Amino acid sequence: MGPIGSPTLRAHTMLQNNVSSIRERLDSVRTEAVTGRASDIGRAVGGDTAKVNRLSESIAYAEDRSRVLGFEGNRAKTIQSSFNDVRVKIDKAQNAAILGLSEMAPEALGLAASLGESGFSDAVHRFNGKFAGRQMFGGDSGTAPLIDADSMMSALRAVVSAAPDTATALSQINAYFDDPAGGFATTAFQGGSGDAPAVELSKDERVSTAVRADEQAVRDTLKSLALIALSGDEDTIGDKRAFLSAGNSTAGSAIEGVVGLQASLGVREERIAIAQSSYQGEIATLGIAMNDLTGRDQAEAATEMRLLESQLEAAYLTTSRLAGLSLTNFLR
Repeated sequence: MGPIGSPTLRAHTMLQNNVSSIRERLDSVRTEAVTGRASDIGRAVGGDTAKVNRLSESIAYAEDRSRVLGFEGNRAKTIQSSFNDVRVKIDKAQNAAILGLSEMAPEALGLAASLGESGFSDAVHRFNGKFAGRQMFGGDSGTAPLIDADSMMSALRAVVSAAPDTATALSQINAYFDDPAGGFATTAFQGGSGDAPAVELSKDERVSTAVRADEQAVRDTLKSLALIALSGDEDTIGDKRAFLSAGNSTAGSAIEGVVGLQASLGVREERIAIAQSSYQGEIATLGIAMNDLTGRDQAEAATEMRLLESQLEAAYLTTSRLAGLSLTNFLR
């Protein structure tokens, strides 16, 4: 008579190995059902992983370039928004100056000076603005490109106070903003002398969204608003008229210059958008190629997953039954 049958170590080991194998495959198939990508890439490509690696590197490069270009595009949009805000301030101050020149009434003159002062302060704030921690108008320097508005206006008021007459004051204000040795270039502007780094559109093409706060259009903007603001410090109607007239004239040049900068930046924005769109198309194309190599039909994976779940349940049931066997149960 042979030995009485009972669960053996070998039987338990075989069952446990089978359960482990099913669970391991089930985990992989569940992932495949969700991602649509084979969990064992090497097996999916027959061991030829070089092509997969090259595709992965190309996708990673395209994704990185698309991300960088998206950042640079958003930076350019923020610069454009700053220019739009500044143009609104110039328009308001200029219109008030024109009204003041027309009526020469105290209320109109006071409004013009007030809008010039607030517009100047806001413009300095805009030109000292940052995007993602990086100065937008600072060139290749990380510091704020302009001193604060109050300090600059104090310097301009000192220029006017020291001048013997209005004509000289206006001439010296022009020199402050336009002369390479003037106060703006030597003191007010503290940004870098070079442009911010250009962004790579492709491996042999770069473009810069740099706009510095010492551009002529920026200087004209600040000059026009300052002249309108300083009109409020003058005592005589004639002197007020002279400052408002100079501010109005310079405001026209400022708006024209700002529009020119925006147009130039807009061309570069378009190039960035085209390049980003190209990379996004490349990502999609490479993704299709990658899926052809490593993809797994999700419906098929779901079917296999259900089959494996049934097998796992059956294996657990068999294990449970074997664990319940004993010599006593056999003898009964």
